[in-house]
Amino acid sequence: MPFYGNDVPALVEAATVEDWTRPLAGAADVIERVLRVRPRIPDGLLRDALALREPWFLDAMLDNVHLVSNPAALDRLVEQVLAGDVEPFVETLASSSATEERADVRERLAETGHPAAIKRAHRWNTVWSWRLRRKVIAAAEQPDLSPAFNFAQRVLETGEPKLTQVAEQLNALLTFHDHTKGGLERLERVDAGPLRPEVADVLRTVLDTGDSGVLRAAAERAEGTEGLLTELYDGKTPGDHRRSLEWREPLDWAALTAAARKKPFVKDAAAAVTAHPDCPSELRALLYARHPTAVAENAAHLDVELLRTDCPKRSRPKAVRTLIQRCPGEGISGADLVAEGAPAVAVLEATRTRLEELQEFTERLSGLVEEHLGDDVGAWRSVRALLGDFPGTIPQLLAEAAANPTDGEWPEAAPYPETSAPSSISGARAAFVALLDTAPDAAHGAVIPHLDARTAHDLYRHCAWRPVWPDQALAAAPQDGVSPAWILSGRPGLEVETIERLMSAADTEVLMRLFWHTEITDDQRVRIMSVAGERLSQTSWPEYAEGWRLTDLYACPDQELFQRILRSVYVLGRIPQLRMFLHVWRTWGAEDVAGMLVRQPVNYSTYDGTREVIKDLLERPDRETALAELEAQVAAGITAEAQIAMWRTRRDRAAMIKETHQWHWPELLAEHRREPFHSDIIGLLLRVPDCPEEFRREGETVLLTFEGKEYRRLMTGVPPEKVLAEFEADGFWLIPAIEAGRITWAQALEHGFPAMTVLKKLSGRDDDAGYEALKALMRDTIKDSPDAWLLAVGMVPGFTGSAAELLRTAAIAAG
Repeated sequence: MPFYGNDVPALVEAATVEDWTRPLAGAADVIERVLRVRPRIPDGLLRDALALREPWFLDAMLDNVHLVSNPAALDRLVEQVLAGDVEPFVETLASSSATEERADVRERLAETGHPAAIKRAHRWNTVWSWRLRRKVIAAAEQPDLSPAFNFAQRVLETGEPKLTQVAEQLNALLTFHDHTKGGLERLERVDAGPLRPEVADVLRTVLDTGDSGVLRAAAERAEGTEGLLTELYDGKTPGDHRRSLEWREPLDWAALTAAARKKPFVKDAAAAVTAHPDCPSELRALLYARHPTAVAENAAHLDVELLRTDCPKRSRPKAVRTLIQRCPGEGISGADLVAEGAPAVAVLEATRTRLEELQEFTERLSGLVEEHLGDDVGAWRSVRALLGDFPGTIPQLLAEAAANPTDGEWPEAAPYPETSAPSSISGARAAFVALLDTAPDAAHGAVIPHLDARTAHDLYRHCAWRPVWPDQALAAAPQDGVSPAWILSGRPGLEVETIERLMSAADTEVLMRLFWHTEITDDQRVRIMSVAGERLSQTSWPEYAEGWRLTDLYACPDQELFQRILRSVYVLGRIPQLRMFLHVWRTWGAEDVAGMLVRQPVNYSTYDGTREVIKDLLERPDRETALAELEAQVAAGITAEAQIAMWRTRRDRAAMIKETHQWHWPELLAEHRREPFHSDIIGLLLRVPDCPEEFRREGETVLLTFEGKEYRRLMTGVPPEKVLAEFEADGFWLIPAIEAGRITWAQALEHGFPAMTVLKKLSGRDDDAGYEALKALMRDTIKDSPDAWLLAVGMVPGFTGSAAELLRTAAIAAG
């Protein structure tokens, strides 16, 4: 939200002034910039600025994206503008894109006959109707009609626009006839070559008979319903049917409906007609019956009658999906969708990913599924087979399946899919997932032993999580060599408890899929690696793979895999590195440790001291004693007590936090509660991925030592008032202190200095609490005095005191 130079928009936005007449005169440039860019504008300021009928204030408001992007705010603004004399605002309204599409603005502009309105009405690709174009010309006292003549000449010469060409050419001829001296003589100079044949015939008749009434009657027909219908049935000529409607307002909806009963309009026309907010429901249904998808995509209003309307079978599924995507609960209720929506597969496919949102639909569907299908495997098999081309509604589908259960192989059985993306299922498979998603737990337990691998994948991947799934999957036998437990283990986002339960499968394939889950604990990974370590190096990563962890390195039993992990993880810090060397020594021997010192990767080369320790141990004649000493060093270094001591004594805190320790978070938190650690450590913990939430919340409220001495004073317990009085508000410490709750906006406004800095910091933020504090302060000091407000704004540059002192000084000076 930009502001300029010495401007302090907050003084305008939070002002309690009731009469803005004086401020608008005395600080017009400041206020104009606020009106143009700021989001918080007092209602009284809008009212009084418009009351002055100064175009530049309205231009600023119409340029304000915060105002014009809010339909309600724009409606209020336009209402105030049109309530009075619009003459001063004509040029601004005529040139603003924010009001271009508003019929109420065009109507008032047409009444003025202003040259800017005439020019706007005859701009190429205009949205002004022929009626309004004639109205604005008729309202002009001594009009400059060159825009109208230029527009008419272009229409006659270019043959554009195509779709409305007949009406536009007749209107252009009428413009020359009615508004030039010797109208018939002017028509004689028109080149008939580019004219449409029917227009050329009219021109020829007028010139032969001298009867301009022929031209006027033809124009009225072309600009009326007769001409509109011709265009609505024209599917070949390029053009925008919406313009056909806009240029003929007001529309004869009864005539359009009667025509559509006899013959529906072409597809693009149907889309344009039903997109009109005044389109009657009968006409909408008539056009939906012929062009269901176009109407579903564009109609301004949708209702259950569209679901009930017969339409081409081939187009109905897409139309129904579109209706559901556009208007759940708005014109078409969840109950309507269940009872009236057809075909069932389209309804289920479109609602599959929105079951939680469409509560009424989901509740009705769940009841029907439990009633008709329950845990009857035969009924479930039957409903899956019917989904292929069933034309009826969901109740009809489920009743049919319940009445005709089937045995045998699962319909449309398929192997496990190569991709599990949500977009990978559609049609009958997506519809079946919707049914499974609303089924009771018992139904899942009943059908899972019978499902093919693809359908089991769809169940476990695309349905909402069920706590009973792990037990059900473990109890079910594999189908075609693929176990339900293996399929479930590939669902992203499995939690620790689920992973633990599935690990009981003792199936290496399942364990390898579980290994890569984000929530898996280090202990669980270690246990899996002890069983499947070598296999892990031979498999590709699943899509949800988190990657290697440091603990994998410490537990890896395979040398090749160890080297692979070592290239992917960082081993930083003395104790983490010693622990790594200890694992190598224990697993493959001292010679491999010596080899690592020669082939040392950059990942663990931070501390020379670690290499010296290992080198010294390797030179000992008794390798067993050396190994025992290394074990003792590691055992002592990884304890909670050692980590607490490290946090208390080390001064290279940033480097320490970067080290890859396995922190004892519960013990560290308990110690911090007993006696807080240095604030720099707490602030740096935000960089640690697994930092506990309690540490994280506190870390967000501190600045590091090098980031602000002012903030450090606050953290040591110095009252905010003293810190604000001691240090200028410049720099970046004030806003973090406010966000952390260490300083309130009221305190900053009362004690922070200089006033301009504090007010600019508030102006640069969308902070309700800050504006409320400033508003309360202004209410207590300058109250509603426009003179005091003007003084305060003028005093801001160079004022060395606080905002509160500024406002009190202005109030006293104003009397």
